[in-house]
Amino acid sequence: MTEKTKMRTLNVRLLRKGRTPEDAFTETFAPDADRALEERPWDAGDGARLFVGQIYSNPPGWRDLLQQVSPDLPEGIFTGGAGAVVFIPVGDRFAAICFGHVHIALNDHAFERQFGLRVTLNSVPRDKLRSLDLATPDAVTFQKRVQASKDSDVQAFGVDMLRDLARVAGGTPRNPAFASFVAGKDSLSITCRVEPDKFHEKCAEIISEFTKTTYQKEFAWVDNMRRVEEKDTIEKLDASIEKAIKDLKAGKASDLHMTPPEIVNYTEGSLLHYNGFGSHGTNFHSLSIKDYISELKRCAFKGGISEIKEKHRVKAKAEDEGEFSEKWRVYDCFVFETTLGADGSQEHYVLFAGDWYKVEKSFKDRIETAFNAIERVTIVGKTTCRNEEKLIEHLEASRDDLVKLDCEKINPQNVRYANIEPCDFFSDQKDFIHLKDGSSSGPISHLWSQGVVSADAFISDKEFRKKLRAKVKSIKAGFEVHLPKSTDKVVREDYKVVYGIMRPPYADGTLGLPFFSKVSFQTAVERLAQFGIPVAIELIEKPASDADADADADAGDGDDGDEGNDDVIEEAA
Repeated sequence: MTEKTKMRTLNVRLLRKGRTPEDAFTETFAPDADRALEERPWDAGDGARLFVGQIYSNPPGWRDLLQQVSPDLPEGIFTGGAGAVVFIPVGDRFAAICFGHVHIALNDHAFERQFGLRVTLNSVPRDKLRSLDLATPDAVTFQKRVQASKDSDVQAFGVDMLRDLARVAGGTPRNPAFASFVAGKDSLSITCRVEPDKFHEKCAEIISEFTKTTYQKEFAWVDNMRRVEEKDTIEKLDASIEKAIKDLKAGKASDLHMTPPEIVNYTEGSLLHYNGFGSHGTNFHSLSIKDYISELKRCAFKGGISEIKEKHRVKAKAEDEGEFSEKWRVYDCFVFETTLGADGSQEHYVLFAGDWYKVEKSFKDRIETAFNAIERVTIVGKTTCRNEEKLIEHLEASRDDLVKLDCEKINPQNVRYANIEPCDFFSDQKDFIHLKDGSSSGPISHLWSQGVVSADAFISDKEFRKKLRAKVKSIKAGFEVHLPKSTDKVVREDYKVVYGIMRPPYADGTLGLPFFSKVSFQTAVERLAQFGIPVAIELIEKPASDADADADADAGDGDDGDEGNDDVIEEAA
């Protein structure tokens, strides 16, 4: 490589095994289609094939708006984009070097998933990272992008190695001859010195990096969840999605929800359509399983998961654009957790961004062992209450051994707007009881955080303790004797943080939590252990459905509330 060779940034993808360039395009741009890209000669002599063309050309969306007050706008104003792709044969595979807007013309599912991420993690040492995108699957999925101003160690990026999925990574490779910078998810962005006649050699180097397992030495946590490749397993897992959709259409509870499969820029503003089943473009402003299910019902959609995967799309446009364009498959926006196998040999899986991930066994066993070691208590017991609000009302009216602190806010010393809720109930056994309906739209992980924040304030801030004692006295005089005075030393082991989670029973009658709620629980347990405060958990059995609740109520042992499960399918903001 000469010094005159120009530094370039290429975007490289890898076709799946057995796929050819003809398989790489969407129907709209496929060979022989009306908008097919033109194949042009490639003279580098390496068997490569070049396709090039105009991808789109549309009047700008803002034109109609401006014409309302300025009708004589110039003609011929268009937004547009061209693109090209070079397919490079390397062994029995094809690499694809992409230019411009050609990604719009490509069929994502013809290409290797996580190709760019794997190349990056294999070629970049842990202390040379520059950017990292992470996702945390839960009842509400969190995604974040952390960027450093210079190469940094992975620990500096705030990775929760128990919970986080690596989505995109970027950094400086250990071998400067390979590249000066790489970043990737499904595609790889590589900055290196290369000319077109050396594309084949560079693609061979890239694919060699892809096949390595170097990442397992420094990024072992990435394999806590492995992507499922087996078609028969995916079919079984997809069947659980189909059942969840049927349940939601019937008004039943389900943990299925939707989230963008990538980090999005909400400042741009956009409109969304759910397409592919005759919905005719109803406008929405954010992804929501409730909206999607409502559209399925409105359009009387009767198809199964195969049709949803193949045809259902989320289309979007920014407010200044004229046309909606395909953004994601609906399936790629689903987040769901399920299991396969019988008791004792169950395997846990999570669907995120269009891929099923299997939880690695040793990781699963470690989490389950830690969760099972937590003390179990029975303070509330089985209930006929359908949600957290009704349960709190019932306990307040019927339990003299508890004082209700739900919605009571206290500020620590020198803080005006912290508004910390001490707990939902405080007991005469000195339990700080935090309650959550585990079937609601919010993440159970938020409950864990509430317990930690409250405990931290209780042990570290005498002003908080003083206000808490006064608050309890004002609600139930005499109950404050169970709390220390602000000047007293807190005997930490005398108090306990109790998490009470309402859950409907599984089909076999047992109670449990979603696996990733158990994962996030470990962080809270570790923090509380550092505080020296014991922790316990109670799984509170609630009715599996409104019909069950009504039957129990008719039997005379419970709440007569009439709220349904509509909030189960609401997305949290």
